[in-house]
Amino acid sequence: MKKLLVLLTLMVAIFGFTAGAFCALGDPICNSCKGALRNVPCPAAVGQAGACAIKGFDYDDAVANAAAGTTGYCNVLGGLENYRAIFNICNCANAAVFIPGKSVAVRMEILVNGLTGERGAYFSGTAVPATMDFDTFANSTAACAGVLPHAKTFGAPSFWRGDGTTAVLPAALGVDTVCAIAAASRATILTTPASVYTVLAADGPSWWIDIPPVRIDPTVLKNGELISIKVSLYDPTLPLPICPSCIQTICDCTIDIAQVCCTAVAPTSMLNFPYFTSLTTGDFWNGIAIANSSAAAGTCALTAHLKTGVIGTATVAVPAGGMFVDLLENITWAGAGLGGVPCYISAVCSWGGLTPAFGFAMMANKTHDSMGYKVP
Repeated sequence: MKKLLVLLTLMVAIFGFTAGAFCALGDPICNSCKGALRNVPCPAAVGQAGACAIKGFDYDDAVANAAAGTTGYCNVLGGLENYRAIFNICNCANAAVFIPGKSVAVRMEILVNGLTGERGAYFSGTAVPATMDFDTFANSTAACAGVLPHAKTFGAPSFWRGDGTTAVLPAALGVDTVCAIAAASRATILTTPASVYTVLAADGPSWWIDIPPVRIDPTVLKNGELISIKVSLYDPTLPLPICPSCIQTICDCTIDIAQVCCTAVAPTSMLNFPYFTSLTTGDFWNGIAIANSSAAAGTCALTAHLKTGVIGTATVAVPAGGMFVDLLENITWAGAGLGGVPCYISAVCSWGGLTPAFGFAMMANKTHDSMGYKVP
C-alpha cells in the first residue's frame, strides 16, 4: 500500500509539473487583445455605396491592416491592429489534456446575434486557407504584441453549412459585386478533422488562433447586428459525431468580430454629470474629465442645464485612448445668462465602435473643501 501511495504521489508530481510547466495564472480563458468593435458595410440602400464589393473582412490580419488601414471594415483605427483570438489553455475546463503528445484540432462557428445557422455571415473565398494557422506564447501580452509568426498549424480545414452539409466557398474575398450569397457557399462552420496539431512540451499557455476572413450577405443582415466567432478546441482522437456541430470540445470561447453597418452617425455613449456649482468662476471651481478608451478619436456634445432653466451647449474633442480635462469656466459655451447658479451637464460622446465613455467631476472652494464623483 505504501509503495502504491508513493507511486501515485510521483505520478501526480510528474503530470502536475508537465501541465504546470507552461501554465501561468492571471490571463482570461479568452482574450481578443485590444480595440473597439469595428463595423462592416451595409448595402447601398442604407447609405453605403458599393458595399457588396467590399463585403469581406479579416478580423486579425494585422499586416494587411497596417498596409491598407483596414481590411473590409468601415472604421480605420490605424497602426498594427492586433485583434486576435487568444486562448489561455490553462483555464480550460479540461486543461489537463494539454500534455506533450496530445492531439488537438480546432472548430469555428459564425454566430449572428449569438445564434447559429445561416443568418447572413459566412466564411469567405480567399480565405480557403491551405492550413489553419496558430501559434503559442508564454502569455497573452506576448500573443497580442507585434506581427505573428504563424509557426504552427492545425492542418487543412473543412467547411460546412449550418445543416451539416459540405460548403463550397466563393472564389474570392471582396470582389463579388452580387450581394446575395448562393446557398452552397454559406459556410458557417469550420473544422480540422483530417489533420491535427500535436502538443509540444515547449508550447506556451496562450494560444493565438487565426480567424479566416468572413463575408456578409447584406440582403440578410441589418443595421446593428452582431457577428461573432465561436472558437473551440476539440479532441480529434474521439469518434467524429454525425453532425460537425456535435463535436466534443475541450474548451471554447466566443469573440465578437464585427457589427453590421457603417452608420453616418457613429455609435454614441451618454454621460450625465448630476451637479456642478456653476459654469463660471466664483466661490468654487468646477472641473470635468471625460475619458475615451477606444482606438478612435471623437467628440462629446455637452449640454448644461442650469437651475434657472437656461441651457448652454459646447463641443469638446477627446483623443483616442485619451481624455478631455478642463475647468467648466474654460470651455466655450453657447448661450446667454449661463453663470452663477448650479447646473447639471449631459455629454453625448461619439467615436469608433462601441467603447463607452466614462467621466469624473471635481469641485472645490478657496478653502480647499472639495468633492468629486465618477460617471457613470
